[in-house]
Amino acid sequence: MKYKIWDKQETLITPIGEVLSPQEVFNQFPASRLSNMKYVIANQPVNMTVFMEFEATKELYRKQGTSITDEMTDQEVLDAITYFEENPPASGPSAEERIAAAMEFQSMMMIPME
Repeated sequence: MKYKIWDKQETLITPIGEVLSPQEVFNQFPASRLSNMKYVIANQPVNMTVFMEFEATKELYRKQGTSITDEMTDQEVLDAITYFEENPPASGPSAEERIAAAMEFQSMMMIPME
């Protein structure tokens, strides 16, 4: 999914099709009124599939292993998050590694014990 920073002027559309004016968003999420708060939204027609505070989101993805540096622009951070989601790191051994381990175990079981 591609992301962008909400400009606090764009109308937001929720996953259930609800259309929210900026004022309605401010009423539901009062912190979004603050000038120092940035919110990440989806860069697609149904843009409120996510509504995440930028700095917390950035830190969460950094802890998960996304390559995010302090020198990056906001858009570069969002692009790094998108890349990370589309190309997740390998988790655990591959199928080939599991097969090799099973074959090694079988071979070891065949060794006579004395």
